[in-house]
Amino acid sequence: MANLQEVSEIISEYIKTKGEIKADFTISETETNEITMKDGKFTLFRTLFDNDIAIKVIKDHKKAATSINKCDKESVEKAIDEVIASAEAGNPDECFDIAPGLEPAKFSMGALTPDIEKLMERTKELADDIATRHKNVMIIEMFAKYVKSHSFFMNTNGTKDESEAGCYIIVVEFAGNDGKSSTGVAVTAVTFDNLDDRLINLGNIEKDLTDAENSLNPIRINDKFVGDIILTPACAAQMIGGVIANAVVDHTLITKTSLWMDKLGEQVASPLLTVRSNPSDERIILREVHTADGFRSEDYDLIENGVLKSFAVSLYAANKCGVKRAPNSSFDFIVDAGDTPYEDMVKGVKRGLIVGSVSAGQPGANGEMSGVAKQAFYVENGEIKGAVIETMISGNLFDMLKNIKAVSKELLCDGSMVMPSMLVENVIIQGN
Repeated sequence: MANLQEVSEIISEYIKTKGEIKADFTISETETNEITMKDGKFTLFRTLFDNDIAIKVIKDHKKAATSINKCDKESVEKAIDEVIASAEAGNPDECFDIAPGLEPAKFSMGALTPDIEKLMERTKELADDIATRHKNVMIIEMFAKYVKSHSFFMNTNGTKDESEAGCYIIVVEFAGNDGKSSTGVAVTAVTFDNLDDRLINLGNIEKDLTDAENSLNPIRINDKFVGDIILTPACAAQMIGGVIANAVVDHTLITKTSLWMDKLGEQVASPLLTVRSNPSDERIILREVHTADGFRSEDYDLIENGVLKSFAVSLYAANKCGVKRAPNSSFDFIVDAGDTPYEDMVKGVKRGLIVGSVSAGQPGANGEMSGVAKQAFYVENGEIKGAVIETMISGNLFDMLKNIKAVSKELLCDGSMVMPSMLVENVIIQGN
């Protein structure tokens, strides 16, 4: 592995010889210990090492960026020469900029010292728990990882951040199978920072396995109707992500395609919805410490009680559009819990679906979407009747945010998001 301190100084000193340019760069090394299990037995243990350097330069208001995975002096200097040449060939834009200099800081998070033996014990324990508790689940493969990263971020204004982070990851590929029928392959995963608990209790693992068993021998819906849908946390994240991509990020404001261009401070969603981006939250395992532009990351609310409070834009888009820069560039969102127990939410559905995810293309700029409901269950008069197949849902994402009529007390925390379930009314559901 490279000496990051030495490489960062080589980059910094060489950039200084290039005259009046603004630049920032991140140099990082990552070590991944990966364990694979199949048929209840460990089949692979390997350690992977990776180096990466990302460099951005601005010269005469022209910007370019590059990345390399070599850390030797010759490769680094060549990359800097090439990215400067690329910038010189670009188009000028006075909105390009980097963050001002910050006092040097060092950050550490997660599990910095791994216990690989304990990780293997927990992984074997998970396989045994699944075999005992979920006899109609077939494990295709499991991956247990410990990932540790070390990085430096520097810019020509004097910022020098050093970060260390470590985490465990478990990924389970599985399918429902009772010997006669089988579901499609599904994946459940969790990022975590300690090995204190049984892995089956983390994230959504237990529920995902249960849903797979309950998805065997699905039923069909034969008509089309307007009903309610309960978005599981994963599906709620998918919906909110679609809205964010269409309404509050750089390109939607720059191209003026966002329906929320003039909605800051206005009601855009149900008062039950609050969406936060909080890098300081301990439930987010690998937290952002500085933005992509080099500012120190701070918490902010995107939507508070249904009111749009901020755009999720970079320094460039903020300069371009005359709006406030987002205090962080993380998309690990946290949605506040509601006051409705999940069971009561189900009981309140006259006719509709519980939806695990939606298989669909990127919604249009106006929010219109249509797709196949996956890991979905039919609900009638507050009772779950069974899993469904070949069932479509369609509607408008922006309207769906306004039509949230309940948010669950229960939250899913999987290391990368904190999300409740949501009950949305007036969605078109079509079988066959």
